[in-house]
Amino acid sequence: MHLRHQCIHAQRGAAGPRTFRLAGDEARWSRTRAFSLDDLALDLALDLEGKSVSGEAVLTVRRVDPEARWAELDAIEFALDAVEREHDEAWTAAAHEYDGEVLRVDLADLPDGGVTRLRVAYRATPRRGLYFTAPDEHRPDRPTQVWSQCQDQDGRHWFPCQDHPGQRMTTAMSVVVPRGWFALSNGVLTERGDVDGGTRFAWVQSEPHPAYLVTLAAGDFDEAHTEVGGLPVDYYVPKGRGGAIERSLGRTPEMIRVFAERLSTPFPWAKYAQVVVADFIFGGMENTSATTLFERALLDERAALDVDMDSLVAHELGHQWFGDLVTCREWTHAWLNEGFATYMEHVWKEHQEGRDAYLYNLEMDLELYLAEYDGRYGRAIVERHWDTPIDIFDRHLYQKGGLFLHVLRETLGDVAFWRGLTFYLERHRGGSVETRDLLRSLEDATGRSLEEIFHQWVERPGHPVLKVRAQVDDDAVTVTVSQEQAGDRLFHLRVPVIVGTDGGRERHVLEIARKTETFRVPTSGRARMVVVDPDMVAPGKIELGLPVPMLVAQLEDGDGARARWMAARALGKKNEPRAGRALAAALADDPFWAVRLEAAKALGEQRTPEAFAALCAAEGDPDPKARRGVARALGAFRDAAAADRLLAWIERGDRSYMVEAELRRALGATRDPRAREVLARSLAEDGGSWGEVVRCGAADGLAKLRDPATIEPLLGSLADLQTESTIRRAVLAALADVREVESDKTVLRSIREVAEEQLGDYDPNVRIAVARLFAALGHREGFTVLRRMADRDLDGRVRRASRESLKDLSAAQASPPELAALRDEVDTLRREVSDLRAQVASTVTPAVANDA
Repeated sequence: MHLRHQCIHAQRGAAGPRTFRLAGDEARWSRTRAFSLDDLALDLALDLEGKSVSGEAVLTVRRVDPEARWAELDAIEFALDAVEREHDEAWTAAAHEYDGEVLRVDLADLPDGGVTRLRVAYRATPRRGLYFTAPDEHRPDRPTQVWSQCQDQDGRHWFPCQDHPGQRMTTAMSVVVPRGWFALSNGVLTERGDVDGGTRFAWVQSEPHPAYLVTLAAGDFDEAHTEVGGLPVDYYVPKGRGGAIERSLGRTPEMIRVFAERLSTPFPWAKYAQVVVADFIFGGMENTSATTLFERALLDERAALDVDMDSLVAHELGHQWFGDLVTCREWTHAWLNEGFATYMEHVWKEHQEGRDAYLYNLEMDLELYLAEYDGRYGRAIVERHWDTPIDIFDRHLYQKGGLFLHVLRETLGDVAFWRGLTFYLERHRGGSVETRDLLRSLEDATGRSLEEIFHQWVERPGHPVLKVRAQVDDDAVTVTVSQEQAGDRLFHLRVPVIVGTDGGRERHVLEIARKTETFRVPTSGRARMVVVDPDMVAPGKIELGLPVPMLVAQLEDGDGARARWMAARALGKKNEPRAGRALAAALADDPFWAVRLEAAKALGEQRTPEAFAALCAAEGDPDPKARRGVARALGAFRDAAAADRLLAWIERGDRSYMVEAELRRALGATRDPRAREVLARSLAEDGGSWGEVVRCGAADGLAKLRDPATIEPLLGSLADLQTESTIRRAVLAALADVREVESDKTVLRSIREVAEEQLGDYDPNVRIAVARLFAALGHREGFTVLRRMADRDLDGRVRRASRESLKDLSAAQASPPELAALRDEVDTLRREVSDLRAQVASTVTPAVANDA
């Protein structure tokens, strides 16, 4: 399941880190399994108007517990027409109990190890798990489709099952859909033919898999088909969108080949299909052999300039091995699914673009994880306390899980790492795993002891926070490293450093275990640079307290882009002319786009006239990702000259949607009085971009103005019934920011009323944004709304966000009313001090003439 493409506003929270666990969260343990569900055959009919399903399920059940009486099946809100058991090839009524959630069938007479078949005829109008889309007054262009989303435990809403990741079964799906439609499910298509009322499709999945990976996607699709090594690779997208298949998903066959080769494990299923559906509630879902993707997976030509779906495609494809072939035994260990799938995104990036791009991809995931840790909560990757499984599907599970796998790879080395993963997949093929199964597999395959590294990265919260200082002598460098993470938590790390001298590069390893340690590193000559952790073996925070000349040398000559972007970040905090000149040169000339982007950000921090000139000169950077950095940095200047540049850039336009969006955010950040009209018009009129990112950028820009007058256009966009959900959640997040500068009770009441109207939106991310907004509004009326959301919303993500917001709102009630204004004043003072420092630095003549 893919979360990366969800709106970033859904992750906003109070300053942290806070504890992950909320009141009422309980320790979760594996379920008792008295009877095993080994096979499930579904024969279904769909009622599109009634948004319901009817039919029968035939379930093959095997006794596990020799003394148990009841076989339990998860089944939510079914109307049962019959519950029967097979006797001598005939079906007879079976004694059973049903409470609306669990169907219990009396199998007291089934012998130990015995097998029987049950037949359940039923009807259901599922509120989760199976979704029906159709055009309406808000979305007249929405296609009519039916699709499923069973993770984490929603299969039970439309078919009876044992809805737990540790229970695997073979499945068959037969379904009748309208003529002209196609119905996709797991496994192999065994029947396709017209019948009364439509067309029947029958699929058989002959290898066992969990209930959450069962899928159905039906609609009128454009199709494309190819193969790789004899494996069918199929694509299904909404009618009329077939032209985007190759551009968006066309690298899938090469990914399959690369992953199978890296893992020394062939693709494990009979086919691989991808289907794009309307209004999908995640980015993607890795159903066995048949992935479902959201509509934004389809790129137009302009979006494809600087956006690709490779991370999404690679993530869901990676799951076919990690999650589908080998599945976490319980959700507590779900990082074994999601962390691996996230890491396979990086594996593809490395194959496609090289080591520098691989490491920067990891860097971006580190930033996502750190944002959650600092702004929301910190927890161990393996977490047993939660209310519903989706609570732990966060950046600790995905991004930190993937980062840990990179740490493992760097620790073991490539040969041992990949050998260990192959051994793990083969040992547990078709089975269920816990974290210790991965640990033991890697140890058995490599002979290495890995308990300590698993303990400090997986079983405990947090990450290294390192402060590095260096003193240079003619024949040595003295490096002092301090661990600055809170409390008494210490990591045991082996961090490489590369020392650059006139004679070349020398690699050393610092073994760090104490709070502060000092190392004398011998060198063959006087060191020009000291590159700390060039391979990211200690993902966390590193503060480089190195002299400016050493950082300049690292930026200019560092081996590998990571060394150079780390130097750029450190130089951004140095308001010295030579730092600015080095950053300007990197922005103009560095061959890797990410270094140019980081140089632009650093120049934005410096905010000197020279930095401004360098940024203006870089507006035409050939890579749109670097141009985004330039636009963002211009917004940091917050003056009329920067606004002039941004307004002119917006007027002439940019080839990239993403740059257009960033320009609007940057314009808002300048707080120029001309910005409000431009951004309000953009929010209202600049439709049609991929994912409406340009209008979302305009909403963000309005928020950055911190002007109460922006509330009117923001509320106006919510009043338009046809406003896309992506814009709605951006606007709600913007209102949460603008609220800090608005005190009029009537206006705030209007915001609350409009926000509450959004609770009927189909998109859970909109409702999450509503929860965050009510916490930001800080009014006691929010308690009623948030409690209702926490108790009643069907989506676990919304319930979790509501519970977090209730906690934030409770804390806010104890804060003085002047706190928001004080924060704004402090922010202004910080900027003024920084600007003064920049002015002083730009007028001071350096004491050393040759300071390069």
